Amino acid sequence: MKLVTLKKRRDFILSNKHGQKTFSKNFILQKYCNPHMLDQDLAFGFTATKRIGNAVKRNRAKRRMRALVSRLLKDDKILFKEKYSYVLIAKNSILKASFFEIQNQLKECLSRL
Repeated sequence: MKLVTLKKRRDFILSNKHGQKTFSKNFILQKYCNPHMLDQDLAFGFTATKRIGNAVKRNRAKRRMRALVSRLLKDDKILFKEKYSYVLIAKNSILKASFFEIQNQLKECLSRL
């Protein structure tokens, strides 16, 4: 299954304004049900701001989040609800955290939403 990502700025803004949020040590997870998004069942957005660091660090943070979501989709797709879009916003500590730690934090955040 191909990972469908959010591309439009308005999708990120809607998720920030109207979506449910939960926080962890390494990222912020937002979940939003967009009633106007009929063609896509499940979409993901990945954000790393300039506070993370230069472009190399921001790209590494987004790569880690993408790999994390694709692994969870392959293993436990039932963690994600259909017709929702999820946005992951990286924090600075995501660069030094282990992949196993980030994976456990995402599972915990998904259970809280």
